[in-house]
Amino acid sequence: MRMTNFQVAHRDKQEPTATLLVRVIVCLALFVGGLALIGIGSDGADAENLGSALTFVGGIVLISLAFGLPMMGATER
Repeated sequence: MRMTNFQVAHRDKQEPTATLLVRVIVCLALFVGGLALIGIGSDGADAENLGSALTFVGGIVLISLAFGLPMMGATER
């Protein structure tokens, strides 16, 4: 059985520290906001309350964005 060699794509130019810091803060805010929306949406969990369901789903979308945004522009070798 042959194992594959996993290699991380080499970055030619590092982004400025301020850009990375802003990206981390934005993703953290999206993640925490998504958790808050999930909590708010699950608080009024009635089968007939569409607003709670949409709030819950909005929280899932925000958390997905928090994990997905850093991956934009990534390439696989």
